[in-house]
This record gives sequence, structure tokens and C-alpha cells, in this order.
Amino acid sequence: MTKEVAVLIFRVLAGIATIGLASSPALLMFRIYKQQHVGVASVFPLAALLGSSHIWVVYGYLIENYFPLVSCFLYGECCGIVFLSIYCYYSSDKCYVFRVLTVVLTIVVTITIYATLGSLGYTGQTISSVKTVMGLIAVVGGACLYGAPMEKLFQVVKHKSAVFINAHMVIAGLTSNILWLTYGILITNYFIMSINGLFLTFNVFTLVLFRIYDPKTHPLQDGWNTHTDNDVNNQVEISVRIENTSHQQAMTSTTSLTNPLSPVYTCLPSP
Repeated sequence: MTKEVAVLIFRVLAGIATIGLASSPALLMFRIYKQQHVGVASVFPLAALLGSSHIWVVYGYLIENYFPLVSCFLYGECCGIVFLSIYCYYSSDKCYVFRVLTVVLTIVVTITIYATLGSLGYTGQTISSVKTVMGLIAVVGGACLYGAPMEKLFQVVKHKSAVFINAHMVIAGLTSNILWLTYGILITNYFIMSINGLFLTFNVFTLVLFRIYDPKTHPLQDGWNTHTDNDVNNQVEISVRIENTSHQQAMTSTTSLTNPLSPVYTCLPSP
């Protein structure tokens, strides 16, 4: 097998892996749709999918890698928009979701403007230096994408349950890391090699943690996240009612002591 054939094979495999990674939250979205609420799912992996995919699209366009970079990550960007729409619709804290999206979109727009101005020569940089800077930014974006499923590892260790881990996304990320690392080695792209080599190790660690705290054998304990806003409001309302009732009883007792029955209405013995 020649190197050109190997590059073509792993280019196709890396593209398929990227499509699988971008599609992996679909199972979670279906579960959210059935439950009519987001549960313990986090918005960060979906926001990272949108932002990171866009950055890799821009980088792929600059280095003229239309497949798999531009085409496959453009698909990932579209998936991110759809998944975020579903998450936002069923989220009970839409303000938080909008804040996260505002930050992500601000970063994405800023990077896109820089890449556009840099490629046109308005930043005083050469095209090669702009590509290098965008490659570094793409590495950071990839770190957010591959690191997103690890966001709640602290919660996993704290509650002794891996219910917080999106295992499908981690497996898809691990597969993508292996294929992209091989592809990066074949085309000698150090940006692709570094990010995928790093998160290959992290994804393996996450899967080991998932195996140790498997949700089937280590379910989330009841009351792990009690005292929600509704519960607190109900508790306050109940306590106020009890206090008011007790206050009324106390007032009644005080009235009966200070104002005894009038003797006019008291039965007197017959003479």
C-alpha cells in the first residue's frame, strides 16, 4: 500500500469518525425529547460542538482541506445548531443557555473576522502565519470539543455514578482521535497530531471512569440535587402557613384568657 492510498483511506475514515462524533449527541437529544426536560445533561458539549466545528471549518478552508475538514465539520456545525435548539427548548434555565451561546458566538464571530481580515492581508501577516495562528486556535477549539464530555468528571467522582458522562460521545471522540491522529501523522500536520494524541489519553481515562462507576451498578442516589427552586418555594410557603396558623392559634388562646365569657350568658342555679 502506497502512502497516497493510506492517506486517502484514513482521510475517509477520519471524515466518517467526525460525522459520527457530531451525531453522537442525537441519542441524548431523543432522551431529552421523551423526558421533556434536560435532566443532568450539560449545554457545554453542544456549545463546544458548534464553536469548535466552525473554527475547524475556517482552518480547513485556509489550508484548502475541503475533505474531511471543511465538509465534515460543517456537518458538525449544523448538528450543533439543531441540538442546541432542542436543548434550549426543554431547558428550565434558558437564561443560562443564552449566556453560554452568547459567549460562544462572540468568540466564533471574532475568530472568523480575524481569519477573513488576515487572509486579505489587513492584519499585516503573511498567509502562512495566519494559517499557523488559526491552527493554534483550532487546537484550542478541538480541546473544548473533545474535553466537553469530561466537564462533569468531578461530579462523577463526587456522587460515585457515571450518569453524568455521555458515553456515546466519549466513544465517538476516542474513535475520532485514533483516526485523526493517524491521518495527521500521514500528512505531517502537527496541529492535528497534538490535539488528538492528547485527548486520546483523556478519553481512555474517561471510559475507565465510566466502567468503574457504571450507572447500571452505581445509580444516582435520590436527593443528590435536592432543594431546587420549586422545592424551596414550596418549603417557604409551607413554613409561612404553619407559622400563620400557629400565630392564629396563639392569638385565639390569648383572647380566651384576656376576655373571659360574660356572666350575662352564664347559667345560674335556680334559687
